[in-house]
Amino acid sequence: MYIDLKIFLANNLKTIHLAIYGNLRNKNCEIKHPWKIVFYGTDELSEVTLKTLHSNSISSTSNKIVDEIDVVCIKSDCLVRKYAIQNNLTVHTWPYNLPNNIYDVGVVVSFGHMLPADSIQACKYGIINAHPSLLPRWRGAAPIIHTILNGDVETGVTIIQVSPNKFDVGKILMQEKYKIPEGCSAKTLTSELSKVAAELILKTLKNLPHYIESSYPQRKESALYARKIKPQQGSINWEQESSIIIYRKYKAFHGFFDLYTFWKNGKIIVLELATPDDVEKANVSSLVKSHVQPGFCYFHKKRKILFVKCQDNWCGILSIKIPVRGKISAQDFYNGFISKEEPNKCYFHANKNIEN
Repeated sequence: MYIDLKIFLANNLKTIHLAIYGNLRNKNCEIKHPWKIVFYGTDELSEVTLKTLHSNSISSTSNKIVDEIDVVCIKSDCLVRKYAIQNNLTVHTWPYNLPNNIYDVGVVVSFGHMLPADSIQACKYGIINAHPSLLPRWRGAAPIIHTILNGDVETGVTIIQVSPNKFDVGKILMQEKYKIPEGCSAKTLTSELSKVAAELILKTLKNLPHYIESSYPQRKESALYARKIKPQQGSINWEQESSIIIYRKYKAFHGFFDLYTFWKNGKIIVLELATPDDVEKANVSSLVKSHVQPGFCYFHKKRKILFVKCQDNWCGILSIKIPVRGKISAQDFYNGFISKEEPNKCYFHANKNIEN
């Protein structure tokens, strides 16, 4: 039987193209969602992703990516546990080893515990993690706080594969940058990055095999570590810390840890600091004529700001908290304490001899 090749190709080109494209797509980027997911998390950052995944799982749209979602979390009454119970999700208490061939993929957001290799391997596509930094920058327990402490102007979220026995070193699947607004606190940045993380996880899951296949290793030479913050790091050292460092500590710790100093032998918790712009406008150096040492307190009556000398300049305190009396304004502290002292005794200090 004679077949005209040109006619055959003309009539069947579309069919041939679709067959070849389909085979390549199935080979390199097989889509099998909706997925059965196990989710690990604890806090506000985690909860936003869990809500997003759960909302997708109960949707009836063609964009459904999540079939079922189970949760693994710590025993304490954390935000993730509360949400899971309220929405009738299956909850397993950490430590928990995943059974084999039950879950397609695991998702980790702000969990803080090392996952065993057996659990990673138990999931068909392993376990992925949303980390709130542009890895390998700020690996570790407190990336957002270190981002603010360092004065970074840009950060983001990185989706990586979870590797056994090490935190934050797995291959990168996706990254999205985020420009940090001026004066942004760690608390606000956590809220913003939680939204980015949730959307990026969903985007990754939508085409998971492709992103796994296209993943790439982190550059070891670019790694920076965001070690766990200890409460005593909230102590202000007026002699050694510049005004900008103290202000960054305030923005980084507020809502997580106390920023504090001492008046005589009493601990003073700093609740609100004036912005660097407000400090500059006050031009305190022109008002305090004599040379003063770091820690010296000067109350600006017109602006109602308590200025404190630090290593290079001045910081402005708006309100504080003291034992028994609770929160008071800078003016109340001036009236109740500073105004009753001689000027040479009006100093804050870092009392290293008192246990915190």
